[in-house]
Amino acid sequence: MLDFIFRRGNPTNNWRRSAGLTLSVALDEPSINGIPLNSPLNRFSSLGRDDRSQSGFLSYFDLGVTLDYEDGIVDGYSIVLDDEFVEFQPYRGTFSWKGKQLDIYQVTSDDLAATFGQWYWMDTDDDESIAFYEYKGHEMQIELTLTGSIKRFNLITKPVMADPECRAGYKVDKPWPPQYGL
Repeated sequence: MLDFIFRRGNPTNNWRRSAGLTLSVALDEPSINGIPLNSPLNRFSSLGRDDRSQSGFLSYFDLGVTLDYEDGIVDGYSIVLDDEFVEFQPYRGTFSWKGKQLDIYQVTSDDLAATFGQWYWMDTDDDESIAFYEYKGHEMQIELTLTGSIKRFNLITKPVMADPECRAGYKVDKPWPPQYGL
């Protein structure tokens, strides 16, 4: 109980947010402010102290950002545009794709293939759709509302679709590994 209250073991306890911090996310070569996935966690110290630390997971509610890490290495992040649980404020930074600025707020489910290419798999249930894009070294998941607007980007180095059980759960009928994009 005291560990929770005093945040013992939280790697961000001594981090201070950089004054005037602005964020820029590259989706093709996944990075936040030029710091790529598979970087040491401490390289993200400019984000400051996290709002809720769980083992292997940091949340920055006011930035609309989460970081996933294991053994001190950031192996994934999420960028939140629309949080149905109202924990996260929408991400207010910039996006780039293949070296060009991208106005992600103008992209809907109808524009995904034209913007990012054809997805490997699209899953739709009663709450949302998720487009899975597979690249060498990472997977990009784009979560969409049922009306087609983007809720969240998840970029991870351990693809969900690489797991045969996950593919079976999503009822994927395509071969693995896919033809990689980018």
